[in-house]
Amino acid sequence: MNESSTPGSSAWMWVGKLAPPQVQLDTVKREALLTRLQGYRHMSLVLVTSPPGFGKTTLLAQWREALQAAVVPRSVAWLSLDEADTDPGGFLAYVLLALEGAGVDLQGLSQQAHAQALDASPERILAALLQVLDRSGVRLTLMLDDYHRAACPVIDGIVLTLLERASSWLQLVVATRTRPQWPVATLKARGIVHEVDANDLILSLSEASHILGGDMDRAELAIVHSRTEGWAVAIQLARLWLSRGPVSSHGLRAFSGRVQEVAEYLAEQIVANLPADCREFLLETSLLERFNAELADVARGRNDSAALLARLAPYEALLVPLDAGRSWFRYHLMLSDFLRPRLDLRRAEQIHRAAAPWLAKQADWVLAVSHALQAQDTELAISLVHQAGGWELVLRKGIQYTRGLLLQFDDLARRTEPELLLMQAYLHAKLGDEALAMELLRLSEIVIATNDAPLLKRDLDVISALVHVYFDQLNDVGRWPTQGEEANQCMPDNPLGQATLLCVGAVSALAWGRMEQAMQAAQAARTRMRLVGSTLGENYCLIHLAQALSTTGQIASSRQKIDEALELAETNFGTDSSLKALVGCFKAQHLYWQGHWDEVLPWLSAGQDTLEHVDGWLDVFATTAEISWRIALRKEGLQVALSLLDASAQLARRRSLARLSRLVQAWRVDLLAQCGLVPQAQQEAAAASLDAQLPISPPATSERGVDWRFVEAGTLALARLQMAAGAAQSAQVRLERTARTLEDAGLHLPVWRLRLMGLVAKRRSQDGEIPSADIQASLAPLLQWGLGGLLLEAGPAVLPMLQQMEGALPPQGIAIVTQLRGWQTHPPRRRAQFSAKEGQVLELLVAGQANKAIARAMDISENTVKFHLKQIFQKLNVDSRTAAIGAALQQGFASPASLQARPLRP
Repeated sequence: MNESSTPGSSAWMWVGKLAPPQVQLDTVKREALLTRLQGYRHMSLVLVTSPPGFGKTTLLAQWREALQAAVVPRSVAWLSLDEADTDPGGFLAYVLLALEGAGVDLQGLSQQAHAQALDASPERILAALLQVLDRSGVRLTLMLDDYHRAACPVIDGIVLTLLERASSWLQLVVATRTRPQWPVATLKARGIVHEVDANDLILSLSEASHILGGDMDRAELAIVHSRTEGWAVAIQLARLWLSRGPVSSHGLRAFSGRVQEVAEYLAEQIVANLPADCREFLLETSLLERFNAELADVARGRNDSAALLARLAPYEALLVPLDAGRSWFRYHLMLSDFLRPRLDLRRAEQIHRAAAPWLAKQADWVLAVSHALQAQDTELAISLVHQAGGWELVLRKGIQYTRGLLLQFDDLARRTEPELLLMQAYLHAKLGDEALAMELLRLSEIVIATNDAPLLKRDLDVISALVHVYFDQLNDVGRWPTQGEEANQCMPDNPLGQATLLCVGAVSALAWGRMEQAMQAAQAARTRMRLVGSTLGENYCLIHLAQALSTTGQIASSRQKIDEALELAETNFGTDSSLKALVGCFKAQHLYWQGHWDEVLPWLSAGQDTLEHVDGWLDVFATTAEISWRIALRKEGLQVALSLLDASAQLARRRSLARLSRLVQAWRVDLLAQCGLVPQAQQEAAAASLDAQLPISPPATSERGVDWRFVEAGTLALARLQMAAGAAQSAQVRLERTARTLEDAGLHLPVWRLRLMGLVAKRRSQDGEIPSADIQASLAPLLQWGLGGLLLEAGPAVLPMLQQMEGALPPQGIAIVTQLRGWQTHPPRRRAQFSAKEGQVLELLVAGQANKAIARAMDISENTVKFHLKQIFQKLNVDSRTAAIGAALQQGFASPASLQARPLRP
């Protein structure tokens, strides 16, 4: 795993993006329109919508000048958009740089934005952007030109979020050919948007006169204005056409076509009358998004581009300069649309093929690949993807960027090219699509087996390992190295590959309770991540190391590693990064263990989006799921805790994580047993075959190791169920035997949890006090390492033993006693708040009654029954009668006996 190594600010990447085109603004000053716009500078959004050529860009550029030159000047950020900006990460990077250009201090975000190496989560980048604006505290205007070229649901969502949440500091001015898919009518009704349309942009006769020249015959002027209908680009073309020499407007007078056809006619006349070499230059460079003399020379295979650009300087209404030095240019979109179809296809392919490598040198991989594919050169496009980093692009540029790059290729290439197959396998593994990721991985193996390509084979090994981690397929424990020397032999001279395999080895060892191997692998991986300068990879190593340390009882060392990982993530990726959120899930775990439960939820909340959309594997899913439901049980009651477990079960199914599914089954038994719902807990235990999987005498640790997470969770669940059912002595035996098994494996933290619960079982089985020495032995490690949260987790059942030792408890222990007493007085809620009528309807529903029968039994109308059912469905979070019955039984609102309580009525 590696972070971006994209070079810093490349001139190519920013040309024409962060400042308006450098046109001579002697076209015409839109005084009346500018005066109107000045009256709308308080508006949150000014939307300028018109077809091409109406002067949207010129208007924005003139308004920008006016805002900056006002008596009370305003800072203005500018961003010109194109089709590549549909990637949310890239779009937000440009927005940040535009704001920086307007004087906003980005602090740590600046370097990441210049390298286009921002966080993988657009939501987090957006949050960081909002913080930047809040810190700045200065109101400014952000102008987005050519918005239609980047418009898509994700970019629309980002802009609307800025509109809703940043309007205190930011005015948006958006120029677009078509109205965006925004709720414009609603925004207008709220009074936060002003719209400028094509009718507002039409040039008046006097404005047209300014462009065409004041000495033009009034009759001729009227003809040109009439035929062009005040369309700015058509009037500019007419000016160029009339400037050729002694021509008249007779051609326009006779022209009866639409104004679009008038403009095309004028463009054709202008281009046709250029010298042959200038005309050829226009045709050949029209394929380029933007260009300078160097790129034009490379693409054309010539060395005369600078001279031709100088000769074409008078035609800047068509050939638009992008920088103050007038070295970068683009075509007016209408002209490029006119020119491109007129270029010979074979010559077009040559130009595309020549431009692609030049663009790749500028690290504009999306555009480089686009040109290669337009040259019908898939081999070149694949080589460019390889140069860009192949599968590492998923890490360095994010999911959306990589997906956009892949979508440029056709289905055949994506299913047959090994480089693309590996990228897709890794991409879909991160997205949690197990079936597709494994299918793509198998295809990769078949294709690469027929190639003599050692680098592809190396990448296959790395991706295969990562895919297995994401889907928790770790049964083959010897498959991945856990020692540095093993990794060296697997991938000589490739420290990043070695580090990745060692990380997978660490995760595998963690899964099977082989903690010494896990620590060894994580430390060896960290050394290599540091060698290649991968801060991101080093963070993962610290997470794996911290988990192994905590599970073996080295709590202080584990806590120190998590804090180190947090500091590393914040220093290198910002305070709002997905990586920090991911590490934060394990910070939440330590806070949970410490008993600082009020501090846990913000960390968990920050990590949710990361887990769902950016990154996540079983260890982090299991960690967050368990502490979430256990806290919810104490704070919010049974229903919320069950809902969280249901969400975890859905996540496990969606991501094909069988071990997480088993854990959720065990936790559900644990939860129901703690709430006294013994029949329901017994049903869940039977459905999960917990007794069969966890006999009271657990087998010795196998060569593979022990699935300690499931053994711990299942033993706690069955023991709580046995205690709830009155079999405390059997629970005590189960807990102690399992504790000895895990202790033999060196897994001390699970042992401490089991022995604490064993203490509860022992007290119940002896029906009274137990020796203080036994209590002291169980509490000692928890108090020594500040694990008061495990006492809270055990609940009020441990209160008598803590009270027995109250005189010897440290301050943290006294605080725990106080909290447990509060819970004893106010136990967690078990039921949703149903009204009396809803309770009756639910009882009859579970008994199998139809709506008509329920109405008759309760002497109410069927419509009233439907109303109560709707309320019941909402409170149970279900959408059908069958689901409501299942939820009612599961959550203890009815017993299984209710199903047979009444005969089914017609």
